[in-house]
Amino acid sequence: MKTEDTIGQETKATAKASAENAAAAIERFMETRESYIRALETTIEMLKTKVGMHEKTESDIKQSLDEMIAMQRLANTISTATDPVSVFDSLLDLTRQVVPVAESMIFEVESSGSRTKPFLSTCSDRMLNASQHLLEEGILDWVIAQKKTTVVPDLNTSVGEAGDRNFVVVPLVLRNKAIGVYIIHTEKMRKAFSDYELMLLGILANQAAVAIENLSNIERLINAAEELKKSQSQMLQAAKLASVGELAGGIAHEINNPLQILLGHIALLQQGKDVEHRIEIVKSQVQRIAQITKQLVSFSRSVPEELQHELINVNWAIKEIITLVDYQFKNRGIDFDLRFSEEIPPLDSNKNYLQQAFLNLLINAKDAMPDGGKMLISTEFVGGNVNIRFTDTGTGIKKENLSKIFEPFFTTKEPGKGTGLGLPITRGIVRKFGGELKVESIEGRGTTFTIALPVQVGGSKRNGGIN
Repeated sequence: MKTEDTIGQETKATAKASAENAAAAIERFMETRESYIRALETTIEMLKTKVGMHEKTESDIKQSLDEMIAMQRLANTISTATDPVSVFDSLLDLTRQVVPVAESMIFEVESSGSRTKPFLSTCSDRMLNASQHLLEEGILDWVIAQKKTTVVPDLNTSVGEAGDRNFVVVPLVLRNKAIGVYIIHTEKMRKAFSDYELMLLGILANQAAVAIENLSNIERLINAAEELKKSQSQMLQAAKLASVGELAGGIAHEINNPLQILLGHIALLQQGKDVEHRIEIVKSQVQRIAQITKQLVSFSRSVPEELQHELINVNWAIKEIITLVDYQFKNRGIDFDLRFSEEIPPLDSNKNYLQQAFLNLLINAKDAMPDGGKMLISTEFVGGNVNIRFTDTGTGIKKENLSKIFEPFFTTKEPGKGTGLGLPITRGIVRKFGGELKVESIEGRGTTFTIALPVQVGGSKRNGGIN
């Protein structure tokens, strides 16, 4: 049986063991806690590093995208340039923002495949020789076929010459087809080029390809416009000469009448009868012949390619044309009824062109009145326009033909008596001066053509050609 002392000793021993165990457990916990903290700190540092790297990568990507967008916007200035020198200068300026440039030039490989053709005539001999060498080595063909930028060492660098010189050969790609190459001579080391830089150079070269096509299209349009102007002038001149041919009989009569009068009075002059009076008559008849001849020559002269503008008195311009057709109208039994306003301001126009338009309308009116009639011509100034009306009492135009009369080569006249160009040419002339030509007709009762020409300052409403 244990004594109280024995029990006390056991209790103390148990308490001591428990305290030692607790102390060991606490020590182990502290060690574990410190290890955990250290591991946690390491993890945090790793995460911080990864976050920093992610932020840097994101920043780099954002910066690269911003640079690419800015470069693309700047590159657009290449494609909008309007002449070869501006295209190349813009391309060169932007290229220097990507790589250092000693020299550069755009080249086209000729269809024969044996020579290169520089974009500008100012290309240096060095670049021309380099392009030819790269062609002969097959490098240009490879770049064009693969549509891939490549960096080629300059093997002609002199011994002792500073720097590692290279040629960057960039394809000019348009609609997935390479149309040439952009060769850059640079001191940038080959291994220093990044894919990003090569991509930027590709963007610039492609914009240059767009610009080159635009320049080619502009040149073709200019050539086509010049050919069209020549064709229009030839067509108008042909119409004028055809009109003169149709008027020839009337002109001959207009000249023959005063000639007969001249012969009679000259005979009387030779007899010494009433000399002074006869001289005045002779003078007036000669002036009449001279005026008719002058008007005919003025009207039939060649139309200049460049339209010359002058101030025109419309009423006088119409009267001059009537002089040329008066006999034929009277011979057909057609009377003129002229109702000209005296308030008509002068037109900034071209008399030769306008008189051709007036004559075309008069000839059409004469042909529409085979049994005679009345030709009413009136002028007025209304709402900023000079309105000129030609009204005949002829056969009129069928309703179904009203929409066709301004179509080239459409005619209702008998074969051989009309080309179908008179009215299209007339409308083109009127539109050339910013005006409009309208028609009203009732079959069997007559037709009215109205020319409305704006009174303009500086030609702000003019069209560029005859349409």
